[in-house]
Amino acid sequence: MRSRLLIVDDHRIFCQGLEAVFAAEPDFEPLTMSDPCQALGFVAAWQPDVVIMDLRLGEVSGTELTRKMTALPVPPAIVVLTAYADMAAALDAVRAGAAGFVPKNASVEQVLSAVRAAVLGGTWLPYELLTKLVAEHRDQPGLLPLGQLTAREHQVLCLMVSGMDRNGIAEKLHQSPNTVRTHIRNVIVKLDCHSAIEAVAVALRAGLRPK
Repeated sequence: MRSRLLIVDDHRIFCQGLEAVFAAEPDFEPLTMSDPCQALGFVAAWQPDVVIMDLRLGEVSGTELTRKMTALPVPPAIVVLTAYADMAAALDAVRAGAAGFVPKNASVEQVLSAVRAAVLGGTWLPYELLTKLVAEHRDQPGLLPLGQLTAREHQVLCLMVSGMDRNGIAEKLHQSPNTVRTHIRNVIVKLDCHSAIEAVAVALRAGLRPK
């Protein structure tokens, strides 16, 4: 089954090049959109599995568009791919709900890996960004309510910290991917986070470690 992919970038040539990359992959059905003003409505109607989002889209904020898309009833996974790659912008994108953050000077293989991880319910971001997130939550002890999690949610979080995606967790726990997706959403809400990336950062700060 091919994953629906929408590429949102106001540089047409870049969009077309990236679309060609994903069109050559057997597991993607890519479309591009260079007008960010139409992107939210299109995503709500087409319901792509994943969106590649630039942060600077003319007068439109890619971060704000990410926030609105992840709040949709059927939200796509968002992977930010941008040349505007300072740490503050990356953190804002993660807080807005992005599942991945990739600079535009990354390799094609890194972009493909990030998008595939997002499709499977996983995350992908540079190590230094995860380190920054962990350090940020170190100063906010109120964001560590792991005791609110059920035993199953805690188990799912531990597997997320170990780097497993939704399908891997489902296989490990003998549950459906949709059930695991619900557990992950519950974990994110209970930890007062905006994304799975933030939930992993909180877990690491709380002392959970990969197994």
